[in-house]
Amino acid sequence: MKAGYVVVPLRLVLLLIVLVGVVAGPEGVDLTEEQHLNLPDFSDPEVAKRLKCSACRASAVEMHEALAGLRKKRGKAKIKEYEYTEVMDAVCDGPVRTGYGIQLKNNLPTNKFSKDDLISRAKGNWGSRYLSGICGDIYRDHEDDLMEHQREPLLDYVGLICKDAVKLCDAQTLEDKALGDERGFEYDSNGTGGQAPALNVEVEL
Repeated sequence: MKAGYVVVPLRLVLLLIVLVGVVAGPEGVDLTEEQHLNLPDFSDPEVAKRLKCSACRASAVEMHEALAGLRKKRGKAKIKEYEYTEVMDAVCDGPVRTGYGIQLKNNLPTNKFSKDDLISRAKGNWGSRYLSGICGDIYRDHEDDLMEHQREPLLDYVGLICKDAVKLCDAQTLEDKALGDERGFEYDSNGTGGQAPALNVEVEL
């Protein structure tokens, strides 16, 4: 270790950043102290595992949707390689980076990402960077798998990518129906069963 440097646990760094940098967005409110203290702890292997799987699932969902949209747009015309590249390049910095946030349950952060407007979420720079980073790694390292399986049904595609190819999910995390980041999954994150849009908090991390 170099003189003058101090090693600080990642969770403490994140907490300090949150305490001085919380911003309420147009549809958000400040996180409470209790929510600050319950932010995901990356030093816990199980927490890191669930976050990585959730981020992979979100990435796979958006990639599957983007590829399906391109095929629909082009119809019977042959899709050129650059068209695939343009569409896939936009996924990680588009819907994955901007559409997802940490899911809140009982008003506290969980270890899962969601884009569903019916689920309360904490959204901010840290989560966005984390999601887009994992998404970029998947695209860079597993492009062939992403293309090969693109016509599979959505949930099969997510399993083939995140469990079999990328190996960020196992059978348990892949089947977590509380994530709310795949269409068709049933969940009730707030325990109310209501369908009103949830309040999302905007967090600068």
